[in-house]
Amino acid sequence: MNAESIPVMNLKAMPIDRGAGWLLEGFGYFRNSALNWIGACILFFVISIVLSLLPFIGGLAVNILMPVFMAGLILGCHAQHQGGEFTVNHLFAGFSNNTAQLIVLGLIYLLCVIAITIVALIMIFFMLGGLVFLEHLESGNPEMILQNIKGIMLVLLVALMLYLPLLMAYWFAPALVVLNDISPVDALIMSFKGCLANILPFLMYGIIGLVLSIIAIVPFGLGLLILGPMVIASIYIAYRDIFTSQ
Repeated sequence: MNAESIPVMNLKAMPIDRGAGWLLEGFGYFRNSALNWIGACILFFVISIVLSLLPFIGGLAVNILMPVFMAGLILGCHAQHQGGEFTVNHLFAGFSNNTAQLIVLGLIYLLCVIAITIVALIMIFFMLGGLVFLEHLESGNPEMILQNIKGIMLVLLVALMLYLPLLMAYWFAPALVVLNDISPVDALIMSFKGCLANILPFLMYGIIGLVLSIIAIVPFGLGLLILGPMVIASIYIAYRDIFTSQ
């Protein structure tokens, strides 16, 4: 497909209420092709489970291919924006649009997650007793956990502080790669800048998203079949707000 070639300087800061608007409009995308969206989500869930069962490479494959599937769903949103229909086949559209760059993006993300995990494990080793603590944690020993609750909270806080910038860099990256033919590294940088410039609407977005997640999980998690498409469509809608002039 033709890229829109968006320069970095075009990113815009949106008002705080757009955080709610992205999710609300995302529901509209879901509603217009509800059955196809649900079908794509179920199929993606099944594929993820099957891939994760592969020995040695299962978990790695899921993470590396995630941007490819995400890009396909973004292309489906783009089709809806242009007046077309979202179809289940859009889930695989990323395999014929900048696939190599999307895989590189997934690999970069995976390596960053591994690096954050290593930092957390090093902190656990030096602060909480290393392998002994991990064994007690794995066995669910409540006494050991309570004795080290402050250290655990510190490790989690550091991991969160390291992961948040990564999430900001990754949030719009698949869309920028597949719709604009931007390199993975440049897409990560642009995505981070776009999120940083819109920290207030994303704060509202996160609060509302958290509430909706709790509601979605209550009915046996079935609400996630609605919330998932809403979030994916909201990423595309926010991408258009922040990075395009249309």
